[in-house]
Amino acid sequence: MVTIKDIFKAVCNKVSADTGYKLADSDLNEPVSRPSVKIFMDTVDTGFYSSALKRVKVYFNLFFYAENRQKSKSECMEFQQKISDAFLEPLCIKEGCSVFVDALDFEKVEDGILNCSFDFEIAVEFIDESGLETMEELIMNEIVEVTADG
Repeated sequence: MVTIKDIFKAVCNKVSADTGYKLADSDLNEPVSRPSVKIFMDTVDTGFYSSALKRVKVYFNLFFYAENRQKSKSECMEFQQKISDAFLEPLCIKEGCSVFVDALDFEKVEDGILNCSFDFEIAVEFIDESGLETMEELIMNEIVEVTADG
């Protein structure tokens, strides 16, 4: 089963590994050690896909803090290229669960800060059906029990 924590961790690991920038604690306010990235998972929307699958939609905001606040254009463009390239391949959340991030939105905020936002939706199993018998097995067990008793 995939959890919200698994999703957040997978995004953090992907951003850190593919950009080479350290991640700043998103619970802390400024001052932020520059250059670094803060990652926020803002809203989670959930619902049913089916009896055993739950739909999870997550929204992410990445804030890249360039080293030089005043002359950050080149550094922000470099980060934008790295993060764009990172999400060209599927994001592996957990074994057997990957997702494509198909739309990254960029906006230069201020003071050498670049915001990258994206969202994605996945279906996650919330009922472990591995120990459940199929209908065919249940019928066969009933026949065996009836003939044994009777």
